[in-house]
Amino acid sequence: MKSPQPSPIRRKPLWRAASLIAAAASLAGCAPMPTGGSSALPSLGNVFKSGLSFSPSVNVAKNMEGRSINDAIAALGEPSRTRTVGNTVELEWSDYQTAPYTEWVTTGSSQQVVGMIPATNTTAATPVFQTNTTGHYQNRSRVYECKVLMQMQNSVIVSSSVDGNVCPEFIAALRKWAGENEANNYVVK
Repeated sequence: MKSPQPSPIRRKPLWRAASLIAAAASLAGCAPMPTGGSSALPSLGNVFKSGLSFSPSVNVAKNMEGRSINDAIAALGEPSRTRTVGNTVELEWSDYQTAPYTEWVTTGSSQQVVGMIPATNTTAATPVFQTNTTGHYQNRSRVYECKVLMQMQNSVIVSSSVDGNVCPEFIAALRKWAGENEANNYVVK
């Protein structure tokens, strides 16, 4: 019996994305400039070191950097916790989310001898056991905490991050805030 092969249709977006990344990486730093130098396209390594992430929630939170604390409070409401560290104030917005998952629940097990390892003149015969478990999958719910952390200096956000799990409500609030400000011709970084 042959195992099913993945559909070539599903691989196309992956190959397309990989080829675009490879093309961008191969062009970095090789285009001639009129002054005789070469272009300064950033390498992919430098792009990710600067804070770009594949996670849209992290990128949305990063958009608050350079904004005033009033913008963060307008987007997310009052912080759950504040803490002073040197000349920086850490602001934390936290919430609890639930996530459904399925877990195997064992209802019983049995063990039987399925063979013997023969004895030698220095060891006794050893039984080989097989354990069979019975059970079922059960739907459960997990509660987890999610946070948006921002650091402020002189009433300006200097860094922001999503700690741990994605916070859907926080990310939606940041996106809504950014959309409203863009609609009012307020440039969002």
